[in-house]
Amino acid sequence: MDETELLKNTIREWFSREGTKVESISDPRAAFLYKVKFMRFFFTVVRPNDQRYVQVESQIMISPQHQKLLTAEKLREFQMQALKFSFTQSVNLGFIQPKPGQPGPQPPGPGFVISDRLYDDAFSEQNLWKTMRRLHSAIDMVIAILNDITGQPGQKTADATDAGPSYYT
Repeated sequence: MDETELLKNTIREWFSREGTKVESISDPRAAFLYKVKFMRFFFTVVRPNDQRYVQVESQIMISPQHQKLLTAEKLREFQMQALKFSFTQSVNLGFIQPKPGQPGPQPPGPGFVISDRLYDDAFSEQNLWKTMRRLHSAIDMVIAILNDITGQPGQKTADATDAGPSYYT
């Protein structure tokens, strides 16, 4: 069994032991791609072809209730506070914003993506756990920042069965 297959199996088994449903998705650009629901949020765990790392990311959409309260000024404040927080946590944070009139499929949005990488030379189940917890906690904090800026109390949502982006804000 080659190194990529071993890593693929190790990751799938780890999520299964954690009680997480693992869905395999076929992608010609990836050696493997999993969609998992870890605690409250959906994540993709992907090993791009010919790379020596696993990328973990989660896309979170801003709820329609929050969108109604986000003026341009509040959106800018949210983005700046969220970026500052992401820098302190060593996670990548990007924003999703549809651009009407732009050719091609539009992303659902607005929202944000939080991600990190696990390189092969540092891979372990412990580091996978730390990465998943750090990303999950970062999402929780970015949502708390959004709630604070919009004046919304935190909401507990029902578990989603849809495999699309999460709407937890």
